[in-house]
Amino acid sequence: MFRLKLLQKKRHVLHMDADAFFASVEQVLNPTLRGKAILVGDVSGTKGIVSAASYESRACGVYSGMPMYQAVRKCPKAIIVPGHFEAYRDFSSKMYQIMLDFTPEVEMASIDEAYMDLTGCELMHKLPPQEIARKILYTINRKLGLSVSGGLASSKTVSKVASSTNKPHKLTIVPYGKEAGFLAPLKLKCMPGVGRKTLPLLEAHGFQTIGDISKLTMEEVKEKFGLHGIALWKRCLGIDNSPVVSTYSLPKSISKEHTFYESTYSKDVCLKQMKELSEMVFKKLRMHKMKARTVFIKIRYKSNEKKEASASYYSLFKEFSWQKNLDIPACTDSKLFPLIKELFLSNFSNQDPIRLIGIGVSNLIQNYNLSLFQGNNEEEKLFTKIDMIKEVYGDEALRYGV
Repeated sequence: MFRLKLLQKKRHVLHMDADAFFASVEQVLNPTLRGKAILVGDVSGTKGIVSAASYESRACGVYSGMPMYQAVRKCPKAIIVPGHFEAYRDFSSKMYQIMLDFTPEVEMASIDEAYMDLTGCELMHKLPPQEIARKILYTINRKLGLSVSGGLASSKTVSKVASSTNKPHKLTIVPYGKEAGFLAPLKLKCMPGVGRKTLPLLEAHGFQTIGDISKLTMEEVKEKFGLHGIALWKRCLGIDNSPVVSTYSLPKSISKEHTFYESTYSKDVCLKQMKELSEMVFKKLRMHKMKARTVFIKIRYKSNEKKEASASYYSLFKEFSWQKNLDIPACTDSKLFPLIKELFLSNFSNQDPIRLIGIGVSNLIQNYNLSLFQGNNEEEKLFTKIDMIKEVYGDEALRYGV
């Protein structure tokens, strides 16, 4: 059978993941908690879920996301402490600064994990990549008192999987050329991107391990999952050449798009999807501590007119974009999404089905002068707090209403 020749770039990508981050920070803030089973969450022990569990409490079968009352039953000796989100953000910022001392190519994936491209850093540090990686983990532990695990591989996907296979405070190295062999025996749930919706679909086809997917030919992948299944198949083979996107250089614009597999005429379906896209865009905007002067949308329609088989892509689809400038730069959902919605509703047409929608912000600024008539930044603080809560409980924990 034909097998697409895939090439993986030879790089040195480190994925760093802080171990039981929130619980570890609490133990640093209060040294009397070190070595003890602690839970971060509602101190009554009866409400909410476990935001974080120390490794001592995990030994009792407790895990993050477990209902707090169940965690207390499993680990009655656990000490429950309330979350200190500002402290977590501060420790995250300090970790970021330490990582920048080793490479400018640092991409923060969340509050407690990051990707670093160490390719070419050997000359600067006079150390091989694996020793640079060890030094990063050691430095974070020595300066901040936090336990950190890491995975070093040729790609972001493999390094992320590697960092989670040997915790806590360990470095797992996957040599170049050994990516597929490392991934093959692991369960499918270990693969980034295979979540609650995707996993049952794969298991319904009889797939249990990452290797079960990597054994398929490209034709078999297309037959079972369509073209969109090829991306997952490549990652299961250890092929991922996506770059480490450095947060060291600030973006000029931020945008997200969604392609409908079945084109839609529904205005409500489009608005719902645009709402989800906007939450991701605005969160990233706030992460960079930036504001936007411009919002924009894009709509791609599928033409209803009958076309010849030889018709070009551009004749099958019609694409339009619109933008709106703000008098005062903003970064909150309450200020920006109404403008996105207004742009969409004023330009929406149901003459042709919509295949793709996109939203974004541009003309971004960080060091801005406050308007004389602008109010305080309480609203910005609110949405920043929401971002922090989502880091703990997931994106569905809180949503901004339309």
